[in-house]
Amino acid sequence: MAKPPILVKALPAHVVNEGAAFGPFNLTDYIQSDPDSGPIHFLAELSNGASLPRGLICTESGILSGIPAAGTIGSYTVLIVAENHSGIPFTAEFNLTIKEKIALETKEFLTDIKSRVWEALGKDLPLPEISDILERPITAVEIYYLLQRFATLTIWDVYNLEVPGEKHLLTLEGCSPHYNIYDRGSCLVGAPKELFSHERTLEDALQTARAMAREVYRRGWVIEFAGFNKMVRGAWIELRHMMDKHGREIEILHYTPSPEDLRVYSVQTQDPGMRF
Repeated sequence: MAKPPILVKALPAHVVNEGAAFGPFNLTDYIQSDPDSGPIHFLAELSNGASLPRGLICTESGILSGIPAAGTIGSYTVLIVAENHSGIPFTAEFNLTIKEKIALETKEFLTDIKSRVWEALGKDLPLPEISDILERPITAVEIYYLLQRFATLTIWDVYNLEVPGEKHLLTLEGCSPHYNIYDRGSCLVGAPKELFSHERTLEDALQTARAMAREVYRRGWVIEFAGFNKMVRGAWIELRHMMDKHGREIEILHYTPSPEDLRVYSVQTQDPGMRF
């Protein structure tokens, strides 16, 4: 007799910016069924019955992806409906937050330069002077955007005074497929596999940070963080949850959690399915 699908692990919450790539988020990692019960067919909509925010889609095979369109900023509860040969639908929900588009201050400037270049080419005129592009100061928004795109995290074993050794690739449960985690003896390093990949998102960085945190907790290190602030936050919160779960403290040096760190930790403690 066919059995309905089941939830094998909680669906995480997601945060994405308008105009940024979301996913692919594979629902089959979270909702599965007995092979004898046939393939699962997925449907996603908002909990109020409305369609997903414009720009996002869910395939029948369970892949959620897309780019949130302009005007979709807000907090949503996404309802997932999964059904197999049992004919008994299984439902689950997760929270989706769409934030304001990351706007680089140079957009209008570059659009103007591009327009003038095309105009010059079309009229066989000299190309406009583009030295302003090279001399223009880099903005704080641009720097933070690059930090997020190329985010790395190093967790040091504080009392291991040896210099970092040869890289040994680790395979840790929960690490994003878009990241590598290396064991260098006195530290663990998480870094993107393909630096310029458009498939990698902030969630991949956070998944990797959480996997690294679980590993150093298992090892019982006294630790210190170095890296992208959101990866550090993800690792710190995961470590706090590990300490709560197992009742064993580990020491974290030179890190004071911010009010936002504490808020996210508190929310996740109340609802373990939430992810930020």
